[in-house]
Amino acid sequence: MPNWDLTFFYSSEKDEKIKKDLEEFINGCKNLREDYYDALADKNLSPEKLRKFFEDSEDVEKKGYYAAQYAHLNYARNTMNQEAQKLMSMVEDYETSASIITSFWKPRLLKLSESKLIDLRDSDELKEYKHVMEKLIESKEHVLSEEAEKVISALSSSSREAFAELYERQTSSYEFEIIIDGQVKTLTGPQVRALRHDTDSDLRKRAMKKFFKRYEEDKIILEKSYNSIVKHYDTESRLRNFERPISMRNLDNEVEDDIIDTVIKVTTERTPLVHKYYKFKEKYLGEKLTLADIYAPLNPVKKEYSFDQAKEIVLDAYYEFDEEIGDIVKSFFDENRIDSEIRKGKRGGAFCSYAFPNYKPFVLLNYNGNMGDVMTLAHELGHGVHGTLSSEQNIWNYHTPLTMAEVASVFGEMLVMDKVLPTLNEEDKKAFIASKTEEMFATMFRQNMFARFEVQSHDMIADKGVATWEELSELYNKELKIMFGDSVEIPEEYNYEWAGIPHIFSVPFYVYAYNFANLLVIALYEMYKEEGKDFIPKYKKLLRSGGNKRPEELLEEVGINIKEESFWGKGFDYLEREFLNKLI
Repeated sequence: MPNWDLTFFYSSEKDEKIKKDLEEFINGCKNLREDYYDALADKNLSPEKLRKFFEDSEDVEKKGYYAAQYAHLNYARNTMNQEAQKLMSMVEDYETSASIITSFWKPRLLKLSESKLIDLRDSDELKEYKHVMEKLIESKEHVLSEEAEKVISALSSSSREAFAELYERQTSSYEFEIIIDGQVKTLTGPQVRALRHDTDSDLRKRAMKKFFKRYEEDKIILEKSYNSIVKHYDTESRLRNFERPISMRNLDNEVEDDIIDTVIKVTTERTPLVHKYYKFKEKYLGEKLTLADIYAPLNPVKKEYSFDQAKEIVLDAYYEFDEEIGDIVKSFFDENRIDSEIRKGKRGGAFCSYAFPNYKPFVLLNYNGNMGDVMTLAHELGHGVHGTLSSEQNIWNYHTPLTMAEVASVFGEMLVMDKVLPTLNEEDKKAFIASKTEEMFATMFRQNMFARFEVQSHDMIADKGVATWEELSELYNKELKIMFGDSVEIPEEYNYEWAGIPHIFSVPFYVYAYNFANLLVIALYEMYKEEGKDFIPKYKKLLRSGGNKRPEELLEEVGINIKEESFWGKGFDYLEREFLNKLI
């Protein structure tokens, strides 16, 4: 299976050019401060001068992003590699220093009157940076003084980020000894999670019990890490005058609080779909289900896909949609920008990394060979397509907020699903629809459950000062009962599952973005089905736009109004019509 060729960046962790680039990055940051500190707060600041600041900042940041992306990828492929750890730590120190030096720009610009900022925003010279100015003006009441911004930047790597890194390093090191087919095997976390799809009911239950019990063994570390991350995040949100902790993430995501509240509310109201499905599955399999069985295959014959088969399926699906997008996907394989092999110490899960607009994202996954992994490959390459097409934007407009970040990835999954379904016989088709239903449950209802847990756990920690492992686990149990009702049994060890959700440690309030995007993609995909090839230019324009407008505006251009509560219900109607009704 393919592994990354990171010589695209540097020859190795010891390449002297890394330190040189980082030094140039810091010196560039110092020059920015020297050249623009007074100018940005000058009431006579011209659009031309501000444009020059934005352009100079891009040139400086490229050096830092280049080194940071390499360090991140190099660490992810082996979190136990001491050289990779050292490099990661060094890069984080440089990033912190750079953040302190450049933290001046927002407070200085915000010293200008709102009318002056609006004039700058609307000038022709700054049309490529209009959205940057829009976000700045919107954030005015949440940006602190220059000194306070410096302090937050200075403490970031030794506080919330440090605990998140501790969590990742600790959980990535886990190994599990499990008896499979009479032999003791040592597995990584991703390999154990993959056993949820195994046909052996006893193995599924034994594997997941051992998996979550391992987290319980480290409950002191995980409880302390989570509490510290939450308290740091919530303290910052209060200092920045946000009404609620989640509001700080919502501002970053460029979406209003009431829209996210609506998505969470509507999704929670539709959980009876989950109960209905698992009661069907229990009857179909003829056994009482526990949470260890929610991904058990309907078909007792275990179907596996080699990586080459997965590659062919995914490439064909993307090429049939659009040749340009197919070529982008193919380039990941041709240029060794995919790392799919499972190794001890490798970061769990999957991601696509694109730090700056250079048309070269990198994909990580842990490929086990089931259909879920084929879908994960399609998903991450969808991110890669987005990161490639949006490379037409400048750095300031390159990254989308999280609310839009999952659109291309989930759309890619839908393409592959439609590619695979016609090739299956009726029995396999039913099993595949069931599997896809469960994936959509995972992306929509489970992520919504995680989001509800996050909101409540942050409230609990704020009220009590600290939440114990037992209190957090009890809270999580209540959310499990809301999602699954009486359709499955909840083994005790599943109460600890919250500790195995990386995003709530690394990026608080990230998780709702999956559900948000999934519901958006259903709408986009139905448009594609109705409009055919005429839809594709609109879709590619959406991806090419990156983050150059608010999500609401970008989606309005393709005919979607996310402010309507009825819109969010349509995704669940589709799920029931196109998936559940074909099974039950």
